[in-house]
Amino acid sequence: MSRLSAGDRLRRMLELVPWVMSQGAAELSEVSQRFDYPEAELREDLVKVLFVVGLHPFTPDELIYVMGLDDEDNGGWVAISNADYFSRPLRLTQSQALGLIGAGEALLSEADPDGPLSRGLAKLADGLGVSVGEDLAVSLGESADEWVEPLLAAAADCHHVQIRYFSFGRGQESVRVIHPYRVFSEMGNWYVQGHCEQAGGVRVFRIDRIRSLEIMESVFARPDETDSPSAFQARDTDPRVVLRLAPSASWVLERYPTEEQVHLDSGAIEATLPVSEIGRLERLLLQLGAQAELRHADPPVADDQAQLAARRVLARYQ
Repeated sequence: MSRLSAGDRLRRMLELVPWVMSQGAAELSEVSQRFDYPEAELREDLVKVLFVVGLHPFTPDELIYVMGLDDEDNGGWVAISNADYFSRPLRLTQSQALGLIGAGEALLSEADPDGPLSRGLAKLADGLGVSVGEDLAVSLGESADEWVEPLLAAAADCHHVQIRYFSFGRGQESVRVIHPYRVFSEMGNWYVQGHCEQAGGVRVFRIDRIRSLEIMESVFARPDETDSPSAFQARDTDPRVVLRLAPSASWVLERYPTEEQVHLDSGAIEATLPVSEIGRLERLLLQLGAQAELRHADPPVADDQAQLAARRVLARYQ
């Protein structure tokens, strides 16, 4: 089988990602045969390309997780998660389309006024009923998410809200009743902070992970003071783990909240991280592989936490 072109590899990757996710995990040889993807190139793209693909702002919870599972008897396995957007067609909102037109105009070359970029922008602008080059009013901070305005209204009127919410850490949906205090934006995402009746305390929910929302007739009494909202708020009861990170894994310090960092003479870094969900720790350890060592946890977690997670994924496929 000859080496695939970049375009062919991209098309195959777009097809195989949702399929592997639907299976839970799959043998690399089966993926290779099903999608006519040479196994050496498949391994290379999974390891060097796919795991750094994600959505803005490219924080760990926005990146695709690729978990390779080695089995001496049955060969290589792969599991993929956090890539649900591959399974649905891209749909641009008006704001996104106008932003794309504006960015495209900045790249237009006067030497090629009838080139493919110009033609594509013209078609997009025609669909929106605007003209390329027309002055556009830009509103910063606006979100097209359908839940932002209802949550703002509920927070202003102190109405209880029932949501069906997908928890990234647990990997499952749950129905919750919340008292919305504030709606805020941080690092390109929208969040709602409020008291969760099921959890019995103040929590922060990412709005694009809300699957359904119902504003209830009942109202709540707003507290006199609430903490400043933040996308991540560590609780006193959250486990604290100490990871020894290789120098190549120093990016963890920028993308994950840490409470203490110790730089060792060897170049390694020992970082203390609060962990709100064990699932998040498992995904991080699977992503880091040999670049991280779990040194300590309070309360304790299994030393082989990553291996346990890998075996659970494998068991789902078998």
